[in-house]
Amino acid sequence: MRILVTGGSGLVGRYVVEELKLTHHVEILDIRKPDRTLLPYHPVDLLDEEITRKHVREFDVVVHLAGIPHPLNDPAEKVFRTNTQATYNLLEACAVNGIRRFVFISSESVLGFAFSTTRMWPDFLPIDERHSLRPQDPYGLSKVTCEQICNGFSRRTGMQTICLRPPWVWAPEPKEIAFYRQLRTEYPKWYKNLWAYIHVFDVAKAVRQCVESSELPQHDSYFICSPETWVDVESRELVARFFPETGQISESIAGRASLISCEKAKKAFGFSAHYSWRDIIP
Repeated sequence: MRILVTGGSGLVGRYVVEELKLTHHVEILDIRKPDRTLLPYHPVDLLDEEITRKHVREFDVVVHLAGIPHPLNDPAEKVFRTNTQATYNLLEACAVNGIRRFVFISSESVLGFAFSTTRMWPDFLPIDERHSLRPQDPYGLSKVTCEQICNGFSRRTGMQTICLRPPWVWAPEPKEIAFYRQLRTEYPKWYKNLWAYIHVFDVAKAVRQCVESSELPQHDSYFICSPETWVDVESRELVARFFPETGQISESIAGRASLISCEKAKKAFGFSAHYSWRDIIP
């Protein structure tokens, strides 16, 4: 298949591109030139609707990773506007040019915990796709909005739109590894992230599975993550300490089990995580 990857020059995008190019023709669309690749590259700002339409042509699938990855370094209005407008422009370009499959990298931030400014706790554990979405921040709000935009285009055009919701994506990069080491010693500070993570190799594999699957619905959203947390404390102890308000806890929460379930993704396209933080931090 011919696949266009937006944000293919980014930290996660690079790994997605490497996975897809093994069996498909891949091109990259990004405002930043890739560091190391011989693949075709389109220097496009997705906020420019006209230019976007000119470059999003003759592809079987578009994988959309481009956007501002969190709300911490940019003004709130820029984060929300950039992510939502870019996604709308890209989907419009796909619709105009007859592209039938769209894979969107959303985020577990749709839940609202990660960047909340008020006290929040899970309705039930493990969290799955039935859980309420309560984002307060511009990034989480942008991801929820983008998922709705995807749904709207599916209803309007029949385009298939699949939204993947990874939590914190961990990558085997020197700068990142140093941060992860520190992170594990300061785990109480990161309770809003639910200590959920996914190895970047597993993100790339999940994208490929969605690209290649013939069984997925016209539109849907899926959490994808590691089956364990990245801390050494047992999950029930973490919940009792940091989320005592949560009363509905499944028996599946045992040991260091993740507080987010990926059962829906497993049933839909065979997702399972094969890599751990231990593969990154010796």
